[in-house]
Amino acid sequence: MLIEHLQRTYAERCRRNPQYSLRAFAKSLDIDSSTLSALIRRKRNLTAKTAQRLISNIGVSDPSHVQALLLGTLGENSENKPVYAQLDIESAEVISSWEHFAILALLQTESFRPNTMQIARRLNIPHGIALEALHRMERLGLVAQQNETWINTGKNLATPSHVSNLALRGALRQYISKALDSLELDPIEVRDISGMTMAIASGKLPEARTLIKDFRRKLCAFLEVGHKDSVYRLNIQLFPLSKEEIQ
Repeated sequence: MLIEHLQRTYAERCRRNPQYSLRAFAKSLDIDSSTLSALIRRKRNLTAKTAQRLISNIGVSDPSHVQALLLGTLGENSENKPVYAQLDIESAEVISSWEHFAILALLQTESFRPNTMQIARRLNIPHGIALEALHRMERLGLVAQQNETWINTGKNLATPSHVSNLALRGALRQYISKALDSLELDPIEVRDISGMTMAIASGKLPEARTLIKDFRRKLCAFLEVGHKDSVYRLNIQLFPLSKEEIQ
């Protein structure tokens, strides 16, 4: 439980400051950076004494929260590992944040068996966010760690039926934002961002949605054949510019 709290705190600080490093995080906790790295990667057991010091230095002051973190730490070190009861929340987090599916796709590229730092560098995301995403997907069984590298397990994400459309809308906003970044930063040779405006028969929209879905799948099948070396995102946007007339 404390390890997850450390991972979340590190990721949150990285989101506020993309230049924030593990070394800076370790300094704020008054712990050696190599020790902290081993702890958050679960390569070293966390003792109760170290846990108390980390909880104090990370700024947790609420007694009930402190107690919960300590009890969680003791539970993590016992033979009976805690059962994660929040997988629905974890699934929603995966769905609502673009980094997760980008990492899964990156792990499918060939001749690339990366560690966490390499994943962060290749996707241009802070190390803390990559670390949090990887361990979240590990708890869901989507990725696995082999020594220092990560692999895609090939397991499909089972989406909870009650995950709200809010998570999906949040993900789409992030993808649109990434497309805007690509429009400004990437040369035209490696992107295609285009569109057209038309007057349509709106009654054909259900059929149009089916055609778009078929096109997505055919293009995906075409691009995935051959030596996979890059991660791409396909956005197709068909939306109304005119409003319905008021009768």
